[in-house]
Order: sequence, then structure tokens, then C-alpha cells
Amino acid sequence: MRCLNFSIRCGNLFLMTAPKAALFDLDDTLAESFQPPSTSMVEKLGVLLTKMPVAIVSAAGYGRIERDFLPILEKSPFVKNLYILPNSSAQAYSWHDGWNEEYSLALTHEERHRIREAIEKSAENADPRALILDREVQIAYAAIGMEASLEEKKSWDPDQSKRKALKVRLDAMLPEFEVLIGGMTTIDITRKGISKAYGVRWLSEKLHISPGDMVYVGDALYEGGNDAVVIPTGVRTRPVSGPDETEKVIDELLAV
Repeated sequence: MRCLNFSIRCGNLFLMTAPKAALFDLDDTLAESFQPPSTSMVEKLGVLLTKMPVAIVSAAGYGRIERDFLPILEKSPFVKNLYILPNSSAQAYSWHDGWNEEYSLALTHEERHRIREAIEKSAENADPRALILDREVQIAYAAIGMEASLEEKKSWDPDQSKRKALKVRLDAMLPEFEVLIGGMTTIDITRKGISKAYGVRWLSEKLHISPGDMVYVGDALYEGGNDAVVIPTGVRTRPVSGPDETEKVIDELLAV
């Protein structure tokens, strides 16, 4: 039997207990970048809800998660086990006879204006497709827009060097904000200290479960990856290469 890194039983050796909650990144984890998830992925998340609390933790906005996941998952009798933390955990939603906002760490109009100005000044030789997306709690800069093909997104900044250079400039101009490299082509800006790590800690307190008893599944847990910010919280982590591997991880969770 293949060893799992959240519940390992090899022969008679048991090394770790199964997690009490599972958190998932969205892009390149639950779904391909900016694409809807497969039907099988959503169905497996629905089954996992019957076993433990599940959270979707993403830099994506709430609207996209609402469109692609909730029409099916909110029909589950275990929907109260589902938590949505969009916009780099600047918001959180849970189910109480409908979706309710647990918190929203909104930026002021003046702060959002300042962030947009900083991006416009810092994004040198910007692609004509570039977009600044204002979601009130987060400003996202999509360097080659939203409609580029998956192949182009993967090849545009594979080592993050373009966005790291942009982040350096933005950090200098916006020291009181959190500047995050997200996905394959984006920069996300929130209030200082607000990132996926904030979401992990909030959910830990909400569920009265220590981070070490939860598992975070993401494609960018490597050094410099946008999921790696969760590691200092103490949450267990499981790196994946994409949605196909994530489905296998869900199968493993269900098996234990």
C-alpha cells in the first residue's frame, strides 16, 4: 500500500492520524487555471463533506466559486461542513440557512485607488490584455488578462521572475499592504497580514481544531509558491500537480 503523508499505515506501522478538516486551493488544484472543475471533482468534494469540514481557500473571487461549486454542494445535507475563503482569505462564508459572510476585510475607496495607481506605475511594458480587477477586499492584477489559453499562462512566467520583479516594486510603493504572487499570471493585493495563512488560522479557531489536525492541499507549496504561506501555521500540507492528483488525494482521505 502506498504511504500517505497525512495518514500512514505501512505494514503494522501507523505514523500519523487522519486529518479532521481538509482545505483546498482552487486554481491548478481543484480545477485548471480559471476553468470550472470537473463534475467528478465536485461530486468527490460532496462525499468528503460527509466525513469532515472542507474549505476552498483561493485568491479567486466569491462569484466564481459560487458559480462553479455551490449549485451542487449546497444541496448536500452536510453543506454546513463547507467553508469558502475567497480573495486570499480576505473574506469567509459559511452556511446557515443560506450563505452568510463570516467576515470581510474590505479596502477603502482611497486604498483601492492607491493600489490601482501603484500597479499602473509599476507594470512596465504591460500586455494590452492586462486587467486590474477590483473586488473591494482584494485588487488582482491579471498580467495577460483572463482569456489567455492555459498553455500561454503556463509559459508566460513559469519561474515567477516577471512577477517577483513587479512585487519588489509594489512592495516598495505599498508597504502597508500584502502583495502576493498568485496562480500563473497574477498579483493579488490585500490588507497587510491577509493571506491564505490568515484563512487557515481563522478556520482553526472557528472549528476548534489545531492547524496540525488539518491538511492543506495545493499545487504551489514549493518555496515562493502562493500556497507556501500556509506552512508556518503548522497545517499539514499535501502538494499536488493538478486536479487529477487532487482527486486521488480526496480518495485517500475518504479511505482513511
